[in-house]
Amino acid sequence: PRPKSPPTPFHAVAGERGTTPQEICLAWHLSHSPHVIPIPGATRPETARSSARAAALTLTREELARLDGG
Repeated sequence: PRPKSPPTPFHAVAGERGTTPQEICLAWHLSHSPHVIPIPGATRPETARSSARAAALTLTREELARLDGG
């Protein structure tokens, strides 16, 4: 079996928000610029819905600082 990776700030924020790390990651990318358009490669309906939910997330300044490594 593959060794587990240590939790990232994306996992921590997702746990606090009750969402997925992937949704937090997409919201983080979207927060950087209105010209940034992440293109997730969803192959299942639930994954596509999850990606759509990310667009509605607004991350706080504190969360953004944590995700930026600050």
